[in-house]
Amino acid sequence: MSHSLGPLAHNLAAYAIYSTAQTEMRHAYKLIESGDYLGAAAEIDSAAHAAEVLARATSDLDAERSERWLRVVVARRRFAEQARAHAGAEAALAA
Repeated sequence: MSHSLGPLAHNLAAYAIYSTAQTEMRHAYKLIESGDYLGAAAEIDSAAHAAEVLARATSDLDAERSERWLRVVVARRRFAEQARAHAGAEAALAA
């Protein structure tokens, strides 16, 4: 992320990505509560991608922060897989 405003633009872009991912996670929890596990998995996957973008963007600036974002990516992907597995189990029970 480079911009003529320098670090301020980087911080604003990172915050926008972070904020969007948080919104996606809140939406995923609502979808889980309503029983839409596949929809939730899609939201969680998108939030995982956002964390991956943040990990890449911070890797040169702050390796420790980048590593934390990579752990978030792994956790979110695992959560999305669990949501998909739950949806599959529910579909099998319904059949």
